[in-house]
Amino acid sequence: MSELTTEIQEGLTPPLVAAPAVPTAPARTLGGRVATCLFLVCLFVPPFYYDDDPYRSEQFAKIAALALFALSIDLIWGYTGLLTLGHGLYFGLGAYAVAYSLKLQRAALAEGRELIAAPDMALPDFMAFSRLTQVPAWIAPLINIYLALAVAILVPLIVAAIFGFVTFRLRIKGVYFSLITQALILALYLLVIRNLPYTGGDVGMVSLRRLELFGFEFKQDYDLYFFIAGILVVCFLGCALLMNSKVGRLLTAIRDNENRVMALGYNAALYKTFIFTLSGAIAGLAGALYVCANHSAGPKFLQIDFSIIAVIWVAVGGRGTLVGPILGAYLVEFGKILISEEWPFVWTMILGVLFVAVVLFLPDGIVGLVRKIFQVAVRRLPWPRPVA
Repeated sequence: MSELTTEIQEGLTPPLVAAPAVPTAPARTLGGRVATCLFLVCLFVPPFYYDDDPYRSEQFAKIAALALFALSIDLIWGYTGLLTLGHGLYFGLGAYAVAYSLKLQRAALAEGRELIAAPDMALPDFMAFSRLTQVPAWIAPLINIYLALAVAILVPLIVAAIFGFVTFRLRIKGVYFSLITQALILALYLLVIRNLPYTGGDVGMVSLRRLELFGFEFKQDYDLYFFIAGILVVCFLGCALLMNSKVGRLLTAIRDNENRVMALGYNAALYKTFIFTLSGAIAGLAGALYVCANHSAGPKFLQIDFSIIAVIWVAVGGRGTLVGPILGAYLVEFGKILISEEWPFVWTMILGVLFVAVVLFLPDGIVGLVRKIFQVAVRRLPWPRPVA
């Protein structure tokens, strides 16, 4: 009898007692997957509800792109514990890459020219006003939208990889990491606004051509919304697979106790650099898609408050959940639209109060609150007890 007791204590043989009156982990996992699938399906509902309202369709197309940006921040902050307050840097790089393409295309079509790079290609208005004689050689090739989309992903990816490699190799984290990300985006912001002939300055680039891919022009905003929402869902599924893999578990372990992970022989800096690089690429893609929906691009993406608001989306929805950032971006941005239409000068105060309330009363965000309610409900349901 003593041997059996020893085996039970060591976990080698399960005790012969009734199971607790809660469903098993696979049951809870199945419920979470069903809820996630329903949430992803609901992302495609807004165009059907606002199909006769072009204004709302354009707004939701922009919100879908911002939700993708929030997803990229969650990979860093939610799963790795690195609070970045300058992630708009990568969003802005992607936005400007595609904005150049659509602006050059608009200028070429206005003069009846082909959409190809050439020494005498049509000048965009802000370059003509600045008395440039020709489009700079480093901008001209971006008239090709496919090249521009590639640049919108690759340039943020490379910048994020270099920044992450240097920063994490030096083991910079916490508040110092957040301050460095702010300093980096501030430097790029000043560079953009002080080079009007090449970037459009404070005004940026307006009146961009509508996106056209593979011969299909997105003339209607709800068509563009389906396209952006589809990319959002694909990125969500890819991130979900990654976070449910060994790499995702290691990133979570780094967030909880980096020293222990390093003691086990893992290169924490390498894993953090990888996820930061991936996050930068997704942020660049989000910026490119946002510009297509917004039909303009400007330095506001490179302002620090834009990056901070994106962090609020993640906090409201629930960081470390993937669903939370998307939900937070949709709720906060749509709430901003509705409130700003009635009280345009109140939204900033409401946003500040919302962030403080979430930090104090909902540290796990809306998704965390829903999970707790579900767990309490599950415990109180009369689940049948298996017979021993």
